[in-house]
Amino acid sequence: MEKENLAIIVMEKDKQDYIINHYLHLMSPKEKLAYKHAHSLLKIDQNEDIDKIKRVYFKAGWLTKDKSALSLLDNGLEKFNENTARRIIRDHISEIFFNYCPNCGKLARTPTAKQCRFCYYDWH
Repeated sequence: MEKENLAIIVMEKDKQDYIINHYLHLMSPKEKLAYKHAHSLLKIDQNEDIDKIKRVYFKAGWLTKDKSALSLLDNGLEKFNENTARRIIRDHISEIFFNYCPNCGKLARTPTAKQCRFCYYDWH
């Protein structure tokens, strides 16, 4: 029951992004494929010769044709991030460290940060 309550916490956008940005190593292999694919597409869309770049990205393994990995992205990147963060916190709560500012209580930018990005408190 406790793990279910903790999974609800992930719904906050700042915690979701924190988990996705700092705990990629806790993603499943399919989630990693989907993540690399989605972020590669974001980069590719900024280039003029999209077809050539896609071929290079497929060859390098940054894009995938794996249907089960791609299905994780069916509802968009935001929903993928939400679902993945929820699963990571459910399955790996003991490995996640939420670094809160001791002064204002807000979530720091990284697990190892020692200065608050909100109130600028320094706890070095």
